[in-house]
Amino acid sequence: MYTNLNAAVFFLYGLIAVNMILAMILYGVKLRSIQRRKAEERFQRKFRDYLIYIQTNAAGVERLRPPPMKMNAVESSALQHRLNDMIEMLAGEPRDKLIELCERLGFVRAHLNRLRGRKYREKVDAAYHLGCMRAKEAVPALLELLRHHPLDSTLFVIARAVAKCAQEAKDVKEMLRVMTTKGKSFPDLLADIVEEARIDRTALFADLLQEPHPSLVRIAFAGLNGASNPTLAAAVYRCIDTEHADIREKAIELYLKSSAMLPKHVVAGLLEHPSANVRLLTAGALRDLLHPTYADAMRACLRDSDPRVVAAGAEGLLGLGLPGMERLCASAWEQRERGDGTALQDRIEEELASLSERLDMLDGLTRYNALLYAYEKTFGRNKRIYRVV
Repeated sequence: MYTNLNAAVFFLYGLIAVNMILAMILYGVKLRSIQRRKAEERFQRKFRDYLIYIQTNAAGVERLRPPPMKMNAVESSALQHRLNDMIEMLAGEPRDKLIELCERLGFVRAHLNRLRGRKYREKVDAAYHLGCMRAKEAVPALLELLRHHPLDSTLFVIARAVAKCAQEAKDVKEMLRVMTTKGKSFPDLLADIVEEARIDRTALFADLLQEPHPSLVRIAFAGLNGASNPTLAAAVYRCIDTEHADIREKAIELYLKSSAMLPKHVVAGLLEHPSANVRLLTAGALRDLLHPTYADAMRACLRDSDPRVVAAGAEGLLGLGLPGMERLCASAWEQRERGDGTALQDRIEEELASLSERLDMLDGLTRYNALLYAYEKTFGRNKRIYRVV
C-alpha cells in the first residue's frame, strides 16, 4: 500500500513538472512573438518615411540612397526582408535599382560570408537571400554548395537561388545537371525554377532537347509546355524516335504544333505508328491545320482501328469543304460496301441534321448544301439540291 502511494505521488510530481515545462515553453514562444511584433512596430515607425521614399523613387531616374540613420542587426535584417519582398514583386529597372541598393548596403557581401560558413542553416538562409538579390557573384559558391548538399528538400531552395543569380545559360544548365545526377528530377518543378533565370530560356530548352540524359529532355519539354515555335521543329524532331514513350509523345505533340507545314512522309509514318495516342495526335494536328494538302492523309485516318482517330479524320475532312466532304462520303460508301458498318454514313447524316438547324446563317447554309450535294452524289439519292450562289 505504501509503495503504491509513493508511486502515485511521484507520478503526480512528474505531471506537475511536465506541465511547468510546457507552460515555460509556451510562455517563451509568446514572449518571443511579442518581442518580434514590438521590434516590427519600432522598425515600421523608424523606417516608415524611408520605405515610402523607396516605393516612390524605385521607378525614378536617380539611384536610391541608403537610409539616413544607423541600423542595428535587427533593423538591418528587417530592411533586408522588406527589400527582398520588393525585388520579388518588381521587374526591370526598379528591380535593378533595389538590387544595387542591397549591394551598397553590404547585404550581398554579408550573405556571401555566411554562405562560406560552417553552419548548415546559415548556408541555406544565405543562399535564399542571395537568390532574392540576384547576386551574380554568388553563382560559383551556390553551385559548389549544391554539388555537396545532402539529398533533402532544401536542394530546391539552392537550385532556385542559382537560377535567380545566373547570368549565363551554362550555369543554369549545370544546376540542372547536378539536380538530375542527385536523383532529384522533377521536370515541372525544375522547369518552373528555370523560369526565374534572366536568360533566353527557349534557347536553353532547345539545347537540352539534344542532351542524351532523358531527365534533361523531360525538363525541356516541361519548360516548353507545348509552345508553338517553328525554330524548335528540327530539335524536337530528333526526339521522335526515342525509346522513352513519354518523351516520344511529347516530342510528336510539340513537333506537330511547331511546324507550319508537315512533310507528307513524316505524316504517313506517324499515322502508321503502333501507338494510338501518336496517331490521334497526328490526326488532331491535321484537323486543326485545315489544309487541302493533307486531305488524303485525313482520309487514311478513316481506316484506323481507333475510333478517336477516325473521328478526328472525319472532322478534318468536313472542315475542308466540298473536296473533303466528297472524300468522306466516298469512304463511307466503301465502308458500307465492305460490310464494315455504317458509322461514317451515320456521322455524315448527323452533321447534315446539325447543319439543317443553322440554315439562317450563310456559313451553315453553304456547308449544308455542299455536304448534301456530296452525300447524294455518292449514295445516289434523288432529292432536290439547294445551293447558294
